[in-house]
Amino acid sequence: MGYSMVDHLSTTGLDQKYNTFKLSDGSLIGCIIYDTNGTDRYRLLNETYFKKVDGCLLVYDITNRRSFEQIKDYFIPAIKEKCKRNIYTLLLGNKSDMADKRKISFEEGYELAAENNFRFKEASCFENKNVSESFQSIIENTYYEKKNNWSILDDSITLNMNHHINLNNKRKKCC
Repeated sequence: MGYSMVDHLSTTGLDQKYNTFKLSDGSLIGCIIYDTNGTDRYRLLNETYFKKVDGCLLVYDITNRRSFEQIKDYFIPAIKEKCKRNIYTLLLGNKSDMADKRKISFEEGYELAAENNFRFKEASCFENKNVSESFQSIIENTYYEKKNNWSILDDSITLNMNHHINLNNKRKKCC
């Protein structure tokens, strides 16, 4: 497995990436994923994206207490205040490959998720462990929850804000 610094650079401001995900029923879902920076400098920008989301992945670094506190003190209250309803949220402790430098226990992460009715996992981007599964979980659960409540006027899913993308002529689907 090759390693480069580019693979591990922090988000600066706002990054966006388009991805296509295959659901368990074989449907393809086109997603625009917005990755927002956690610094104070970008808080107002972040909050504009919270208003339309249907799913959220909250990531903290298990070796960095400040990143965990930021999730607790800022992101959770902001999401609860700014989001239109109770959204599917996954709390993800990253860098599980660095357990020897752990500052936040698995139990502490799990408890924060449980207190807020979120799902919880730990992952390692470096080892590519639980990364794809985390995105898949959010997309599948958000899609199926929203699909059950679709109307003719509302046939899209928003994951950290998006635009309608027509992947096939039968139905618009996007995250």
